[in-house]
Amino acid sequence: MKRILRKYNSVIYGNYKKKSLGYGLALGVALCLFALLKYLLNYLPSSPVTMSDNIALLLFTVVIVYLYRAGLPQGKMTLKEGFLIGFYSAVIGAVIYGMFMYLYSAAIDTQMPLRCGQTLQKIPEYAEYTPQQFAAMTKPSAIALQSIIYNVIMAVLWSLLVAVFLRTEKAETVNKNNKLK
Repeated sequence: MKRILRKYNSVIYGNYKKKSLGYGLALGVALCLFALLKYLLNYLPSSPVTMSDNIALLLFTVVIVYLYRAGLPQGKMTLKEGFLIGFYSAVIGAVIYGMFMYLYSAAIDTQMPLRCGQTLQKIPEYAEYTPQQFAAMTKPSAIALQSIIYNVIMAVLWSLLVAVFLRTEKAETVNKNNKLK
């Protein structure tokens, strides 16, 4: 009987766990600075995560995986290693960004929850909601949680996409006798 899934033996060439912490902190700070720049340019968001935030996360993920690969011996990196460095870094960055979004929506741009509520009111599925329900859905803690969750979901997609394009090694397939091909 033929197997549907193959076993792979992938080699990890660097210490991605240690590097992802540093890259994640830098990513979180970069996303926060990007949000502040948008505020200073009067580009005020009406949702916890905007399209420009997604593009910024993608670009920063490309930079992180590229820098990580450049620091590896002989520049060798598998899909798995590229995905893990990008994903772990983006998760750490998303948590930092989420904490910042709480401060941002509570103290810097206090009208953001109102704009988010107005955006939700335009969606037909929310037509029956009361103002109290909109207020609960758009309070700073809800905005922070939504930005963390959405950025983590996007981190999975962006990390996989970036790893596919920046990998330099393919993992070896293990055959039926547990021997590498």
